[in-house]
Amino acid sequence: MLNMVMAAALVAQGATPPPADRAFERLTACRRIAADAERLACFDQAAAALDDARRRKDVVVLDRAEVRQAKRSLFGFSLPSIRLFGQGEDDEPLRQLVGRVEDVSGLPGGLFRFRVEGGGSWESTEAAMVPLRKGDAVTIKAGTLGSYVASAPGRRAVRVRRLR
Repeated sequence: MLNMVMAAALVAQGATPPPADRAFERLTACRRIAADAERLACFDQAAAALDDARRRKDVVVLDRAEVRQAKRSLFGFSLPSIRLFGQGEDDEPLRQLVGRVEDVSGLPGGLFRFRVEGGGSWESTEAAMVPLRKGDAVTIKAGTLGSYVASAPGRRAVRVRRLR
């Protein structure tokens, strides 16, 4: 069984790139054509294929601001390890979220639930003597073993988990 899994992994590594990668590779390959007319025809054909892939949503183009916003909205969720946003060498994973508390509600046992502007809903997993208040600046940092810690100026840091 292990041999079958390893063989499947080896086959997957040598598999053809997805249509989005092929469309982009065809476009960039046109740059290597020396003759102007042939290069232009190649670019026209490759650009049309890339545009079709974009319309079919095989290719999605995002700028850095959109990637940052998406990472911010996903911060705190356990996601599979996929190259969703490229994960290039210059691509730093989001390690903390900074924002203002929009809403806070108390829960039994000294716990509390709060919402951060643009950063989703969070819930404390340990009691806090002084919970967060609406309008507080809060920093949520990735802790150890998939945990998260929220802190605000003048308050003790508490462990939290992402709800939505």
